[in-house]
Amino acid sequence: MKAAQRAGRRGWATLLTLALLLALAHPARANERVTLQLKWLHHFQFAGYYAALEKGFYREAGLDVTIREGGPDVEVENAVTSGRADFGVGTSALLLHRAHGDDLVVLGQIFQHSPAILLTPRKTGIQKVADMKGRRFMYSNQHGDMLTLLKNNGIEEKDIVKVEHRGDARDLIAGKADVMMAYSFNEPYILERAGEPYLAFSPLTYGIDFYGDNFFTTRSNINSRPALVRAFREASLKGWRYALSHKDEIAGLILAKYSRERSRDWLMFEANQMEALIQPTLVEVGYQSPTRWRHIAETFGGMGMLPPGFDPTGIIYDPRPGGNYRFLLGALLICAAVIAFLCAIVMKFRQLNTVLQAEIGERKSAEAALKESEQQLRVTFETLQAGIVMVDPQGVIRFANNRMAEMFGCSMEQLIGSSYTSHLHPDQLASGSELMRRLMAGEVSHASTERHYLSGNGGSFWGYLSGRRLEAPDGSLRALVGIISDITARIEAEQARGKALMLVETLLAQSPMGIVVFDGDSGNCIRANQAAAEILGGSVAELLGQNFRQLPSWGGEGGMLEQAGLVLADGTPRALERELQSTFGKELTLRSYLSRFQVEERAHLLVMVQDITEEKRLDRENKRIEAQMLNMQKLESLGVLAGGIAHDFNNILTGIVGNISFAQMVLEKEHKAKGPLNKAEKACQRAAELAGQLLTFARGGQPIKKVFSVKQLAAESLSLVLRGTNVKGRIEIADTLDIVEADEGQMNQAFNNIIINAVHAMPGGGTLTITGSNELLEPENRLGLAPGHYVRLDFSDEGCGISESDLKKIFDPYFTTKASGTGLGLASTHSIVTRHGGLILADSTPGSGTTFTIYLPSLGQSAAQLAKEQESSHAPPGGGSVVVMDDEELIRDLTGAMLEQLGYTPTTCCEGSEAVELYRAARLNGERYDAVIMDLTIPGGMGGKEAAQRILELDPQACLIVSSGYSNDPVMSEYKQHGFRATLAKPYTVQEVARVLREVLPAAAGTD
Repeated sequence: MKAAQRAGRRGWATLLTLALLLALAHPARANERVTLQLKWLHHFQFAGYYAALEKGFYREAGLDVTIREGGPDVEVENAVTSGRADFGVGTSALLLHRAHGDDLVVLGQIFQHSPAILLTPRKTGIQKVADMKGRRFMYSNQHGDMLTLLKNNGIEEKDIVKVEHRGDARDLIAGKADVMMAYSFNEPYILERAGEPYLAFSPLTYGIDFYGDNFFTTRSNINSRPALVRAFREASLKGWRYALSHKDEIAGLILAKYSRERSRDWLMFEANQMEALIQPTLVEVGYQSPTRWRHIAETFGGMGMLPPGFDPTGIIYDPRPGGNYRFLLGALLICAAVIAFLCAIVMKFRQLNTVLQAEIGERKSAEAALKESEQQLRVTFETLQAGIVMVDPQGVIRFANNRMAEMFGCSMEQLIGSSYTSHLHPDQLASGSELMRRLMAGEVSHASTERHYLSGNGGSFWGYLSGRRLEAPDGSLRALVGIISDITARIEAEQARGKALMLVETLLAQSPMGIVVFDGDSGNCIRANQAAAEILGGSVAELLGQNFRQLPSWGGEGGMLEQAGLVLADGTPRALERELQSTFGKELTLRSYLSRFQVEERAHLLVMVQDITEEKRLDRENKRIEAQMLNMQKLESLGVLAGGIAHDFNNILTGIVGNISFAQMVLEKEHKAKGPLNKAEKACQRAAELAGQLLTFARGGQPIKKVFSVKQLAAESLSLVLRGTNVKGRIEIADTLDIVEADEGQMNQAFNNIIINAVHAMPGGGTLTITGSNELLEPENRLGLAPGHYVRLDFSDEGCGISESDLKKIFDPYFTTKASGTGLGLASTHSIVTRHGGLILADSTPGSGTTFTIYLPSLGQSAAQLAKEQESSHAPPGGGSVVVMDDEELIRDLTGAMLEQLGYTPTTCCEGSEAVELYRAARLNGERYDAVIMDLTIPGGMGGKEAAQRILELDPQACLIVSSGYSNDPVMSEYKQHGFRATLAKPYTVQEVARVLREVLPAAAGTD
């Protein structure tokens, strides 16, 4: 026996020695030549292969690799199956070739998600994939996911116009094609640098999630050269890991040896974009999932591109080396011999060991089944995309799969034995620990929740945890088993969506404009903000119950309903302004902006509204103000002419009125001439009123101001004018109304004109209401008035109103709608108010009445009702000497006669220099004239102003009275500043002369 054993040992030793000598004697073999066919032009897309070649990884594996560039016309699968290349870089379309008989095998995956996209400039007008039908395509048939995307949108290969695909996105810019099959990390860079707006359609967004680039070979190549295939695979993956860790270096390598047309920025852009598709930190480079391949096959099958029931798993390469069973077989044979020998011995104890043998057989079967089950379970665990973890009753991790280690960002050695709670994010530590305690205590048997975990150095991820108790037969806890799926992308998307929704909600809530969103198909309101509810007069809930196609306020020709239909039809935004009554009864003028937007390929109508009711009202009022200012300019132009006419007219009237009043004084009361003279005097008074109106709106109508109460004056005017009419007057003015400094006579005339117009507007009777208030106007106010205190008076009647066309002309001189009107009433009123630094406005609605609004500067102080000065209509005769200076002989003679009748001694002269000389002569004689009445304007001679200065130089105590029929010069309103003691406006009567002399002279005039 020992001799046989020694002979056997010598035989084995001899064989080993011969094998060693043969190995040493064999010469060193050269590296084996292989060819790698790329599917596209040189890019960073193939960086791993360049790195494996240039960094010597292929050479160390015994390979001499040639990398052949691809392009749009290269069919990489045919190159490999025909033997022109040993290996190729392809897409998920390899499944289609395999289904047609090409036994292709994928050695490893590089891109976990396909980078393929459909790229189109915005200028083509393409908005969705379905719009690409019949358009010009830069087409390549390398991408199965792209073909699937087109088919899903009803586009077959025959439905597009194929143009040359040179791999250059600039052809899109030049308009040579409408759509390009491109890569998300490549061609968009060109368009962005060129500033060309574009759209990119990725199959991934349509649920078509295929593998991207993978390297492959044929089954026959694997069977005939297994070691070479394994070496190529390992060296290529090593090159990819190096390229992803040294992007900048490999970019320089590509620029130097492969593609000088690219820039470094371009290559780095491509590298950074690729990493999101490769996902090297989440999935091991080269890893293939059978589940993903089945999903891809099912997607192809659903489009009729693969036969039903096609099994894709044969395309996956198993990198584990095949077993060598020769020595195992020898060992089994030896064991069999030993077992046979032992069986011979055991046979002798057969009766004793029958039961034992049966138990041993059962145990072995159970162990084998258990081992097989564990192996299957291990394979299942390691291929799952979810992490699996088992925690003992002390909270320590005792089992986990590789995916769990990847998700926690640590090695398997670091994971096993660590505490489960050490992997919880601090913000989840309390809740996570409590849940684990409840599971361990048996308070709950299972739990499902979202949990925040730590990952690696400073990282984190969100996982969906499904945990359950694993119990012993006695019900005691053996472990907690948890399955954790990475839901970070979903959580981040939800958070981003939540932030976006919060931003939208904030914008809606804070927007001063009303915003309403309608569904374009149904017309129902689906969103509205509070501003829209406040503008329209309803609530947000009420707005959400509306349908824009059923709103009465949207109807009418050119209305919002018509505009909304146009916007939804062509997508062109539109704006319009319209007066309407909202559904809630509110009268509005709205400025609306309508536009269309798409959500999930469904049209929506966005309506933004702005309430411009007040703006339009102010605009109309401003236009009226502008028109009235234009009227004022016209009045000023006419004033020069009117003032000159009034001046001459007053001189003539002075002679007529004076003589009539003089004649009445000398005639007996029963004289027959008394009646005609009274009628003549009244006619002259009407003529004087007409002249007064001319003077009022003329430039010469400067007011002679005094302080008084507007309330009292308005009440007197209302009482006087309405006496004997069927119109009722009402005063709504508080005693606190400020006093004004104005010409009381002119203001009375202005009020009378407005009240008379109101009476004529209400022939059937009505109420005229005068209201008053104090207002403080700021600088640059909308009325264009100087800042300060003002009194506002509103005269509101209930008459027939004024048409819009007439409203623009009511302040024009000589414009009237009355058969017997002069057209000077409102024109003079406008002039009076303007000359006082105020403003008059008119607002009227035909059939609803008219309101005249007057703004007058006030003193900013309120006062009790002022006592109106009572004037005596006659003055007792006086005495003294009076000089009358006037260029009109008629007026000189008339005034002299009046003075004589009143008991004065008159002296007349025709111009100022004569009056000065008369006064000088009197002073030389030691006398003075008791009064001097001087005409303000002397054509061709010295007027009253200059003469007054010279007389005051002779005698500062001289009593001077200014007289004029034309008040263009401010001397009439500011007479005291020029040394005069009183004014005597033409035409005047004997009574007025007596009153003025009585005011300025002592009761008994005399000389010194």
